[in-house]
Formats: sequence, structure tokens, C-alpha cells
Amino acid sequence: MTTTSSWQSILKQIIRAPAERRRLATALGLSEMTLSRWTNNGIVPPRSQITRLVQVIQPQYRQEFIESLEIGPYPTIQFWLKEGPSEQITTEFYTHVLGLRTTTTESLRFWQISEAILSQALEQLDPNRHGMSITLVQCMTPSKTYDDKIRSLREVAGKGTPPWDADLTHLSLFLGMESLAGYVVEARHEATIEDLSKDTLVPAYRTENEVSAAAYPIMLGDRIVGCLSVSSTQLSYFTQPRMALLAAFSNLASLAFNKADFYPATRVELRIMPLPDIQRPILDSFRQRVAKNLTNAQHQRIQKTNIEAEREAWEAIENELIEAVYTKL
Repeated sequence: MTTTSSWQSILKQIIRAPAERRRLATALGLSEMTLSRWTNNGIVPPRSQITRLVQVIQPQYRQEFIESLEIGPYPTIQFWLKEGPSEQITTEFYTHVLGLRTTTTESLRFWQISEAILSQALEQLDPNRHGMSITLVQCMTPSKTYDDKIRSLREVAGKGTPPWDADLTHLSLFLGMESLAGYVVEARHEATIEDLSKDTLVPAYRTENEVSAAAYPIMLGDRIVGCLSVSSTQLSYFTQPRMALLAAFSNLASLAFNKADFYPATRVELRIMPLPDIQRPILDSFRQRVAKNLTNAQHQRIQKTNIEAEREAWEAIENELIEAVYTKL
């Protein structure tokens, strides 16, 4: 679309609401007065500040605002926004994660390390907040009923930038051989899909907001625990520099797990998992199942921890999801 409004007039409309003017000024580290002065013709803010402004304005204004900047004093704004991320993880962040690994109690270690890594990865892989989700995917415990094989993966933690929620854990799903994550875990090799609207040789199904996607395995020697899975609203977003950065974060993510969580590739035999709308009602019963497991154990005078009750609940849900697919075949 072509806009006839100047970027200053659009900004003036946006900051007319005092609360929004205050929010933007805070996000930019400027005074509200400075932001208001930008709406006057002749003032040209520096590249870093105008780029940051595009990142933090409400999504419904963003496209028109970018187009007005292009026909104004910032014809290369699209290039600035698409520039690659910082390709290096800082020494300070490595030190921080290693510190969490060595000082955090075992019960909290996974959550604190995964929280730190997902947050930092999202910040570096989507610095301009185009829209990204990043999810930590873990192999389910091998099923003793089915030859001690790993039959599925589970999204155990996730974060996003708009249009995704900031915390994606409540949207976690089971994944199998039909998914990009499943393909990467079975192949033990990274993979990218530049355009999810087109057919590819790599398996994947497209969820809301996804345009391109990538995943990178999390390994310990020749053993695997899962992968980091990322999706973007942008076409062909996962360039070689971004994949190198994803690889570095995947290596760091291995520190969130215990050695026993990693399995040889021969134990991975993924099944097909149902679509999200079929999974959701079954997943919603998780807490109820955990409570029932603990109550039953108490009645039987069996000592059972909450972790054990949760593991049993996840295994029961996995069985139901697999049955939901294979009873239809």
C-alpha cells in the first residue's frame, strides 16, 4: 500500500494518547518532549532511534509508518530493519549460564537456564521485533511398553515477540515425525524452511503467524535430548549467520539438562502426533491427572513425588495422542 501521510503526522496521531506517548518515550529512553518535537518537520532523528521507534510502536501502525519513512528521510529503513543479528554470544552471557549451571539447585536448574537462554536468543535473533517464537523441545521418556523407544517430543518452554505471546509454555504441544523438530531430532542435523506456504521435502505443518522456520538439535557427544525450534513472521529469515547463532544457543541449552536426559539415536522412533486442536483438550487435563496420580498413591500408601506424578501424566497423555492418530488410520 502507498501512504500519503508523512511519518511525522502518523507519529503525531500515535502519541496523541498520553499513555502511549509515555510508553514510547520510556522504550526509547527519551523525554516525552523530545518525542513530541520529532513530529515537527525538519527534525531528523538518528538511525538508531528511528529504528527502535519502528520496533516499539503498536503493530497496527507499523507498516504505514515504515512506508512513510521510506518516502521521507529514511529510504533505506527496510534494509536497517533486516540487518543481521549480533553473531556473537557475549562472554558475560556464557559466564552467566555457567554460573547458573554450577550454583543453582537441581530442581530449579533447568528452568533458570532455559529461561536465560530463550530470552537472550530471542533478543539476538529478533532484535527488530519482526515477530518470532523460540521453543525448547525435549524427547519424551522412552516407552517401556514399546521397546523402550522415544515416540514423541514435547515443547517444554517457549518465548515469543508479537504477534506471539511473551511466554509460550501454556501453548506447548507434543511433536512427532510430522514436525520440523521431529525431523531435526531424528536426523541429528539442523534444518530450515524458507517459506512454510510451499511444499518442501522437510516435514512441517504451519501454525498461525509462521512464515519461515528452523530448528537445531541439542546434543551431548552422539546423544540427543531435543532441539531449539524457531519460527518467524518473515520470509527466508533464517540466514546462515542466524543459524550459526542458533547453533551456539543450542550448544548452551545442553547445560540445562542432566546427562541421563540424552539418548542414543537408535532409541528415537517418532510417531505421528495429532494436530493442535485435537491435542489441546487432552493436554488441558494434565493437572487433573497429576492430582489423581498423587491421590491414588496416597490411598495405596505409596510414596510418590510430584515429579513422578507429572511424568506418569505426560506418558498417559502421549499414549492417548498416539492412539488418537493411529485409530483413524
